Amino acid sequence: MGGDRTIVYIISGAEPRSSLEFYEKMVQKASLTIACDAGIKIFKKLNLPPNYLIGDFDSASIEELQWAENNNTEILKYPKEKDEIDTELALIFLKENHYKNIVLSGVLGNRIDQEMASIFLLAEYIDLNPVILEEDVKIGIVNKKVEEEAQIGESWSILRIGEPVIGLTLKGFKYPLNKKDIFDFKSLGISNEAKENKIEISVESGMVVYIRWINKKW
Repeated sequence: MGGDRTIVYIISGAEPRSSLEFYEKMVQKASLTIACDAGIKIFKKLNLPPNYLIGDFDSASIEELQWAENNNTEILKYPKEKDEIDTELALIFLKENHYKNIVLSGVLGNRIDQEMASIFLLAEYIDLNPVILEEDVKIGIVNKKVEEEAQIGESWSILRIGEPVIGLTLKGFKYPLNKKDIFDFKSLGISNEAKENKIEISVESGMVVYIRWINKKW
């Protein structure tokens, strides 16, 4: 997670892809926890009430809402007819309250539209330093420079998101780059491989998304 920085941990309502042990570890290391709608199910299974429950509550049950209320979770309810998905409502709330270092779980389900929207949110709220994290994958955005721990041989993909990328540099990879400009959306960055225990991704302008398959080789 990049040292001992304090994190805010959000669990949203997509189908869980990690173990309860993983979610418990993340909840316990966070300084602030938020459930987005059906994300409350995991908190209830762990019997670890979040600080906030946010959403329109079209997925959380009455029993789960009552459990949260009984355990002093602050509930922020929004109308069903809204422009933002529940995860974005949480990010807006955190931005308004000047939080950073946001870790999101429960946003990668079996709906590609929701997954894409969640990755776009990382770019939209990049000033919050947000990442998506599950046991098997970490996804983040780079608009300047990021250094990350890595396992030698594991698979990474680095792709342009948004405007053209100027000066993409990759260090510590099997296929390094030095100040590469990317003006298209071709699949150049798919399935790179970590060759060192620390990698570096930097850009001079534009943004890239990195997808780290934790301890996995493709």
